[in-house]
Amino acid sequence: MDRERNDITADIDLRPIVGLLSNEPDQVIEILTIDAIKKHRTLVDRAERLFQIAQGGDSDAKEPREAHIAYLEATIEMHAQMSALTTLLTILGRTPKV
Repeated sequence: MDRERNDITADIDLRPIVGLLSNEPDQVIEILTIDAIKKHRTLVDRAERLFQIAQGGDSDAKEPREAHIAYLEATIEMHAQMSALTTLLTILGRTPKV
């Protein structure tokens, strides 16, 4: 199984995760993947809420608004976590039921 996981690293940006999990059983990877899916859903909801708040302000302001900065930070966090989730899904080889 280690060889199979090493073969997929060419398609994965987060190679350290592949190495970290190379000797872990599928059950462990599935647990991590399900948790990452749940976390991603939470982060998406947060980014969407902050987007709605950010859209409600004055777009002519010269200084960046706190709401807009919070939205950008949440979106960056969501996309960073999505990279880890995508890596986990690729390692697992399927999408588990959540």
